[in-house]
Order: sequence, then C-alpha cells, then structure tokens
Amino acid sequence: MNQIDFKKYNVGAIIRPSDNREALKQQIGFLVKVVDALGIKFSDCEDDPLRLAKDYVNGKIPIEVCKAEASVWWAKIDEKGAIRDFQDKDVLLARLAICLLSNDEDEVSVMGDNLSWFLEVLGFLKVDMMTPMKMMIEYFDFK
Repeated sequence: MNQIDFKKYNVGAIIRPSDNREALKQQIGFLVKVVDALGIKFSDCEDDPLRLAKDYVNGKIPIEVCKAEASVWWAKIDEKGAIRDFQDKDVLLARLAICLLSNDEDEVSVMGDNLSWFLEVLGFLKVDMMTPMKMMIEYFDFK
C-alpha cells in the first residue's frame, strides 16, 4: 500500500454509525489509537487528555468531562498568545489535546472537519503521515 487513493480514502467518505454517540466514540477511538501508536505524550497537565479520551470511549465518563478539560488546553494556547502558532511543539500538543477532548455528541456533522484538523496538526508535528493514513484506512469503512 505505497500509493493511497485519497479520492477513495478521504475523511468525507467514512461510513459512520447512525447513532451519534457511537459515531463519536468510533472517531475518538481512532484518534486515541493514532496518538498511542505515535508515542505522543502530553506533559504539563493534571488530567491526561489521552486517558480522558480513552475513558470516554470506554463509557467511564461523559463527553462533558472531556469538553471541560478542553478549555484548560485552550487556555494554554491563549496564555502563550499562540492562536496562530503552528510550529511550537507545546502549542501543537495542546491542539492535539483539544482534538481529543473538544467534541460533542450533538454535533457529529463536524466530525469530518475535526478528523481533518487532527491529521493536519500531526503534519505540523512533522509526523510521517503514511502511518496515520494507513491506520485510518484500516480502522474505518469507506463508501
């Protein structure tokens, strides 16, 4: 699988569960899998966003707990005045944390945008994008 047919395997072609909660859990489960596989760690935080996302996917906490913690990560970006900074590693990690935490079961229509942004942030982190792209193809079903 050296060449990926991006027309076939694009974010907009993902087949999602009809239940909003299950669709969101599926997507967050993918984000968690990618962050784990890439060995990305979050520092300087009281509540690890990766653990919180896993707890949501496993039904241990409601999405509202994650959304509340996302505001902490937004504050880290704001305090650095880094709203347009796409190079600082700490700011990019904060953006990844927000991708994991800032989701809503009532707004599944934006999941494609959120997944695209997650992949874009990984690109800013200079991740070899073949790994998450291959994982996406294996994880999701496509139209």
